[in-house]
Amino acid sequence: MSDRGWSKRVRAFVADDNLDLYLLALVGLVFTILGITGLVGLDKLASAVLALLAILAFSQIKSRKLTQQISRVTGSASVLQADFPQDLIARRESASEFLLVGISMTRNVQGMRTALPAILRSGGRVRVLVLDPTNEPLLAIVNGHQPYPQGVDQLRARIRATLDDLTALRDRHGGVLDVRVLSCIPSAGFTCLDVQKPNAVLYVQHYEFHPESEAAPIMVLAKGDAPWFQHFSDEAERLWASGVEWPLSARVRSARAGRPGFSEAFGADLTEVLDTAEEVLITGVARNHFVNSQFGKLETRLHNGQRLRFLLVDPAAPAVDVVAARYYAGRSGDAARERIQGSLRLLGELKRLTNGNLSVRLTSHPLPIGVFAVDSAGPSAAVYAEYYTYQAAGEPKFVLHPGDGFSFQSFLGEAEALWAEAKPYDLG
Repeated sequence: MSDRGWSKRVRAFVADDNLDLYLLALVGLVFTILGITGLVGLDKLASAVLALLAILAFSQIKSRKLTQQISRVTGSASVLQADFPQDLIARRESASEFLLVGISMTRNVQGMRTALPAILRSGGRVRVLVLDPTNEPLLAIVNGHQPYPQGVDQLRARIRATLDDLTALRDRHGGVLDVRVLSCIPSAGFTCLDVQKPNAVLYVQHYEFHPESEAAPIMVLAKGDAPWFQHFSDEAERLWASGVEWPLSARVRSARAGRPGFSEAFGADLTEVLDTAEEVLITGVARNHFVNSQFGKLETRLHNGQRLRFLLVDPAAPAVDVVAARYYAGRSGDAARERIQGSLRLLGELKRLTNGNLSVRLTSHPLPIGVFAVDSAGPSAAVYAEYYTYQAAGEPKFVLHPGDGFSFQSFLGEAEALWAEAKPYDLG
């Protein structure tokens, strides 16, 4: 065998974790043989026994250290629990500084109604971070993660109740009670108690998807549970830093207010929606381009039983001159009348070809906006709206649905009100 091979074997033997046991066995065997054969006296055997005991003690020290290391590693499983420990309430009420992070924190805040005033009066600091109840898309996602979704309205009400309770406590008792709202979903709920003190404790509840009972596991961490105590404490602080103070300031409310997404054209989406609609109300000045380009589709839709209502500006009304000067640069009132009359002739032809559910009304109001109101009474209702800008090319377009609340109802209501006051036009 080469020198390199022997060197490798020697290094492996020396580095072996059981080297002390090998030496103990070898020395014990050698002195046993020497004692039996009488080659070694009793004094030397006694010295050998002491040496063996020393080796044995060394081995025990090494084994104990390994056991402690294993205990530290496997002992971390003890921090994982199926429920909150019994001493949580007592630990929480005796703390002088704590941070709560969660979805609504209703249970925590209600359970501390009697303890919070005392903590605040004694100079303690309380921080609570919950979801933003004004963030509708966020609440909808969170509601879908609950084991028994009860609706966005109820989730919002729970968060609002927590915020109202905390605001009332702060107004009544003073002290350092900071409340913020969060616009992202935390991966866990946090209860951080006296994190800067030696007796600090951290409760982390994993937000399980559709839990059958209490979301689990729940981790209980103390200062000695390094590095995870600091890891989760830092995460809770980062979440707090990303929150916004409650109540929301006027500037924040303005920045978060919903705004329609404008586009240059409705595109194929509108055509697809119109193809499947049962009823459509179309308002506009002339709608000449739409009727010309969609004539074949309009004919098919009427044959399929669709109800179509067109509201155009009355070509005999002074409003035509107003809209021509307002919206069409370089176009006279007479040109605008010709376009409206052209649309009326085409709509009359559609009525003759299909004998479908097509009706037209004329308004004397100079329309500032045109809409396509689709299935206004059904679950798939939508309003496709376009502004008529003052003598500028193009009309900014946007889409509203029933979920847009006031905006949807406002634009739809205006279109229906215009239709109701307009005079019918005889297509025959």
